[in-house]
Amino acid sequence: MQLDDTQFPLVFLREHSTPQTPQQAQDQLEALLSRGQRFVLLTDRLGGEKHAHEESHEDRKQRALFFKQNKQRLKDLCAGMVVITKGRAIPAAARLAQQTLGRVLGLQFSFVVDEGEARLEASRLLAR
Repeated sequence: MQLDDTQFPLVFLREHSTPQTPQQAQDQLEALLSRGQRFVLLTDRLGGEKHAHEESHEDRKQRALFFKQNKQRLKDLCAGMVVITKGRAIPAAARLAQQTLGRVLGLQFSFVVDEGEARLEASRLLAR
C-alpha cells in the first residue's frame, strides 16, 4: 500500500505494483504526520483480503510499533478512515477488526459504497 496525498486532506491508501519496504511506508506516514494538518484516510481494501504483496510477520511488527509510537499524533491529525466497499459484502469479522483497530488508534471508521460517498464522508469527518 502507498499513500497518495495528491488530493490532501484526502489521503488514499492505494495498492501499488511495486511493494514498499516497511521503512518507505513509515517514511510516507511520518511525512504525512509532520505536515501537522488534519486529514482523512480512504481505501478500498477490506481487512482480511489477500493481495499480491503480503507483509511478513516482521513487517507487521514494525508497522504496529510505528503506530504505537505515533498513536497520539495520528489521533490528533487523522479525522478518520473511510473504507470504500464497492458494493462488496463486508465479512462481520473484517468489519469488527477494522472497528477495533479504529478504537485502538482513536480513529473513526466509516464504510461507504463508492468514492463519491467516500468524499462526502471525508468532508463530514474533517468538519467535526
